[in-house]
Amino acid sequence: MTTVSSRVFSANPIHYLNLAVKESVAVKRGKMIFQITPKPQFENISPSGDPYWADPRNVAELERILKLRDEGKMKSYRLTPELQKELFG
Repeated sequence: MTTVSSRVFSANPIHYLNLAVKESVAVKRGKMIFQITPKPQFENISPSGDPYWADPRNVAELERILKLRDEGKMKSYRLTPELQKELFG
């Protein structure tokens, strides 16, 4: 882990942002420490822009479930209108 002061970080931010891809980088400012964490850019797959699908963890979970279904380890069911009404009112 590399820890630098905010002054050192401000002098060469590109260097530390590139370094954060390889290792953990923390910037110390006063009594606070800020950790720089890279996050891959992710496109929202929802046509309506639903923020739920902008989170890669949610997409990964859906992909995992679909893979289980395709492997026959999980079945998918359709709720009949009667059962929908019973469950959801």
